[in-house]
Amino acid sequence: MRVDTASAAADRPAGLRRVLRRRRAASPSIAVRSLSYDDVPAAEALLDATMAGRRQARLGATHDVLAFPGYAAWQGEELVGLATWTEERPRAELAALVVAADRREAGIASALLEWVAAAGRKHGTHVLWLVTTNDNLDALRLYQRHAFRITELRAGSVDAAREEKPEIPRTGAYGIPLRDELVLERRL
Repeated sequence: MRVDTASAAADRPAGLRRVLRRRRAASPSIAVRSLSYDDVPAAEALLDATMAGRRQARLGATHDVLAFPGYAAWQGEELVGLATWTEERPRAELAALVVAADRREAGIASALLEWVAAAGRKHGTHVLWLVTTNDNLDALRLYQRHAFRITELRAGSVDAAREEKPEIPRTGAYGIPLRDELVLERRL
């Protein structure tokens, strides 16, 4: 994978440089840039296809993940990945990290995650945190490989969120009942 940005190679996050070296020969070029207003229709379509929309329920509240700053990963004219985060200090939340189903395992999520971590460090964030669900084994693998640690289990919280957002399925990835939220943190 080659990530094209306005930044010089030296400005890229260290974790991203490692991902790029591993993936360069295997994947077509991916352009990562700041999420813009013009990206919103494509971002909504990607979120609809992968996460049941831009409104996400977690920790007892519902959030519009496109209301936050973010990065968009493009392959040609197609949006293939998206990451948004809050700009809180000293702790910022990774509000959304999503990659098109047919582009997973190509390093796109890793690249986006490292761009968010670098932006957080630049803006004085010391901890990046996120919420995922008990069935999301692929995401848990990714996050733990990028220095996130599980800090909290909220048993039954997805069941409660389903009352507000009924489109949340009862069964998640790998046929696992979708019930709980996990909070993970990474020190920046």
